[in-house]
Amino acid sequence: MAAATPKRKVAKKRVTKRPATKKAAKKRPPNSKTVAKKMAAKRAAAKKRTTQQSKLDQQIKAVSKEIDRVEREGKKMLKDAQTRYEKTVKQLHSEKARLEKQVGSLASKSELAYDDVRKGIEAAYKDLSKAVKQAYKHFS
Repeated sequence: MAAATPKRKVAKKRVTKRPATKKAAKKRPPNSKTVAKKMAAKRAAAKKRTTQQSKLDQQIKAVSKEIDRVEREGKKMLKDAQTRYEKTVKQLHSEKARLEKQVGSLASKSELAYDDVRKGIEAAYKDLSKAVKQAYKHFS
């Protein structure tokens, strides 16, 4: 290992105080033209800000009106769909009741009329089944 070298002493500089011969500089009042320019710039920025704010407010009002219109149309469509749904279900129930009535009367028919009535009932069942499937597809 190498021997450590001794640290050298650094001489400190003397700080002398300056005599207080100079007075502190007084602040000059701002130039009136500079103040006028700054005020004009602030007014222009404020006017631009208010213009942009009012433009954004108008856009929000327009969007709000569109949302209200969409909501009204949606409610109208739901009401129309509800009406169609209720009408379709009512019709399907009446068709089912008619089919049940035909099946009930099938037992009282003679042997010859039985096949004809049975075929008519099966056709009515197929029609009803098809109508139910279409209604399900339409409303789901």
